[in-house]
Amino acid sequence: MSWMNLVWLAGGLGIGFVGGWWAKRSSKVASSTPDRTLELAYQSALELAQFKAGFLARTSHELRSPLSGLIGSQQLVLGDLCESPEEEREFIEQANLSALKLVKLLDEVIHVSKVEYGTSPLDFQSVSVSDVFDNVFSLTHLLAENRNLRFQIVLPEPDLDVFVDRKTLEQILVSLISSAIATMQEGTLKLSAHIESEFAVIELEDQRPIEVWREAIDLLKAEAPKDLDPPSLGFRLLMNQTLVEVMNGRLELGKLNETVTQLRCVLPRNAVQS
Repeated sequence: MSWMNLVWLAGGLGIGFVGGWWAKRSSKVASSTPDRTLELAYQSALELAQFKAGFLARTSHELRSPLSGLIGSQQLVLGDLCESPEEEREFIEQANLSALKLVKLLDEVIHVSKVEYGTSPLDFQSVSVSDVFDNVFSLTHLLAENRNLRFQIVLPEPDLDVFVDRKTLEQILVSLISSAIATMQEGTLKLSAHIESEFAVIELEDQRPIEVWREAIDLLKAEAPKDLDPPSLGFRLLMNQTLVEVMNGRLELGKLNETVTQLRCVLPRNAVQS
């Protein structure tokens, strides 16, 4: 990741510590309303710091996996440990596959970084959510059918628009849906949208327990479980969160019950005034 991520991390932690100190100091002289405001500011800064730290840690983990496979296969060939030319070629093919995975992952990380820092600007425009749903369904419904999963789309009102980059929004939804399909054994996916004040809320519900996202939340542990190869489920979530934030929205994870997880993509309906 670029040095700017470290700046974000340091800034977020700094704001968090200052917010915490100031909240304690002001509690003796201020009312509960300002205390609550400071508490929310502190939590927001802390979440930002954790998000940036998690993204950096997860990037390192994701890059290490295919790189280790590449090095391991090459060492077997260079160490003359192959029993035949056919086996040697097999290990060379495995090394090449690991290299291709590494390049693909780097391309995704670089793309998200360029979008985040404005070197690859997005094309913001008013986009019909219904049209986006139609295209996303055409790109993903066969994946669900192949795994015997039910994919339900509730089309919103025709006049429900969001002010986003259409290609990026469709990319995010396809990524989230594909990840869900790849990690579901059975059940139903449901995609819907509704209006909340000045925002449109796109909701993706699937029949997975929220525990499948623990790897995405606890990103700094030594060993993360394998879900997708690569990028993992957690890394996809982090990259998509970054892209949604660039479009002035937020991506939220919640639990409806013990077996249903919900992802909420909250996006502005109109251009955000700077």
